[in-house]
Amino acid sequence: MNAGKNIEATFCFVDIAGYTALTDLHGELAAANLVDDFSQLVRTAVEPAGRIHELIGDCAFLVFDEPIAARRALATLYALIADRRDFPVVRAGLHHGVALMRANRYFGSTINTAARVAAQATGGEILCTQQTAALLARSPDPAIDVIHRRSVRPKNLPQPIDLFELVLPGVSRHGALDTVCNL
Repeated sequence: MNAGKNIEATFCFVDIAGYTALTDLHGELAAANLVDDFSQLVRTAVEPAGRIHELIGDCAFLVFDEPIAARRALATLYALIADRRDFPVVRAGLHHGVALMRANRYFGSTINTAARVAAQATGGEILCTQQTAALLARSPDPAIDVIHRRSVRPKNLPQPIDLFELVLPGVSRHGALDTVCNL
């Protein structure tokens, strides 16, 4: 069996906040149409800077060479979504590290951590780990604002992790659409 190879990258999960409630309230057709729109927006924002590894339902698994490229792609995605009327907010989680790639699939705690970080995010948030925040802090770009939010002990991870929010200039969560109440 092929052992695979280790890949160092920034792994990111992005999904639509409130997607399950939207499906329950508005039905499968509305949910499917939303996912089609979301997938196109993700492609537009990500493909120049990174790779879409997988799109499953309302979740996109993205891979970038480094956190700066991920931040740029997410800034583009969040701006595209903010420009769309009645589009729900998304949430994202990032972690930079080494993962095993075998048969075009990624394995390891780096992937698990990125998924757990995304699960901690609320609508409109982009959260990352301390390792990712440290790499972003080295950037000469003064527009990168990373703020420590909290320490959590995510399910099935052995140690607590510190979560940092990437704050995007000009993108506000205040106008976010609640997909259940449409407010």
